Amino acid sequence: MHTEPEVLAGAAQAVAGAAVELEGELSALESTVTTDNPWGADEPGTLFGAAYTEVLSHALETYGSHVQLLLTAAEGLSDWAQQVVETDLAASELFTGLHGRLGA
Repeated sequence: MHTEPEVLAGAAQAVAGAAVELEGELSALESTVTTDNPWGADEPGTLFGAAYTEVLSHALETYGSHVQLLLTAAEGLSDWAQQVVETDLAASELFTGLHGRLGA
């Protein structure tokens, strides 16, 4: 398989950027949906509010976990890019060493 470390590193940066953007958007969403209590404080409003808060909490937690998944993916891509560079360098040094021995 042919891989280009620069492409992998660029993809890592893009994925990390997406994670940061998602985190910011989630914060804005959370601020918007938790600011008011439009359903009221009467019994039906209280029941609806409790269910709404439970579902909202789960949704925000789930989306928040996606930020971490994206950051983990970005780290993996970055590590992969570095491993490709290190492997290519080691192979080049080995080849140069062998070539020097055979040419001497």
